[in-house]
Amino acid sequence: MSIMIEKGSRRTNILISQLSILIISLVSTFIPQYSFFVFLIYFIVLMFIMFRKTRVWSKPPSQRDLGSPLFRESSAFKIAMFDKILIDELKKQARASMVLMITTLLVLVILPLYRGIVFPLTSMLFSIIFDNPIIVLFLSFLVMYEIIFGLMSLLRSLTLSRSGLFNLMLPQSFILYRNGIVLNDRFYIGLTHDYCYEYSSERRFVEIKNRSRQSAVIRLYTDAVSELRDRIRDIGLKDCSMS
Repeated sequence: MSIMIEKGSRRTNILISQLSILIISLVSTFIPQYSFFVFLIYFIVLMFIMFRKTRVWSKPPSQRDLGSPLFRESSAFKIAMFDKILIDELKKQARASMVLMITTLLVLVILPLYRGIVFPLTSMLFSIIFDNPIIVLFLSFLVMYEIIFGLMSLLRSLTLSRSGLFNLMLPQSFILYRNGIVLNDRFYIGLTHDYCYEYSSERRFVEIKNRSRQSAVIRLYTDAVSELRDRIRDIGLKDCSMS
């Protein structure tokens, strides 16, 4: 099931990116004076979509809807500070995030270089095949944006595969309920069957992972790992290695 969800999400991302490239190419061809603004709007919308996709929390329901707590931990962050491996993980994540940001900014360098060197060559090649200058210009822009998008996607994939970058949530405190978990008394995450758990007794945490969003990880530190694991198992979540 999770594999099907990932494939569907990947197809949707590809469809959105290809449609965006088509629109930007059309704007660059017919109304080039607005191409920068369209490009800017595209990135703003893309960032908003990414934020909505990675956001897994909401406002906590009322106490009556939550019911009785099954497990409570008020010192999760303090316990996390004794996990020496966590520090290395966070450093690795910070470096990977910095690399991702730099690769995104590379488009500001690649775009003018491409326009000055490669763009005239592709335009010349298309002019041999097509007599219509508008078609030549449109195809030249289309190829340019496809190449830049493909290059940025490749750099991003290489960075993610080497770093194992994931969205790690480390709450300072948490309360487990029958249908979900409240983090820091502010955020609520409903625990559906899309979630599974892993745990480490040595490092004193239980991780809750969303199988449809494998990059989203909620790490719950506690001295009572076995008890928390059992309570999570009682509400229906399965071990990630078995699901």
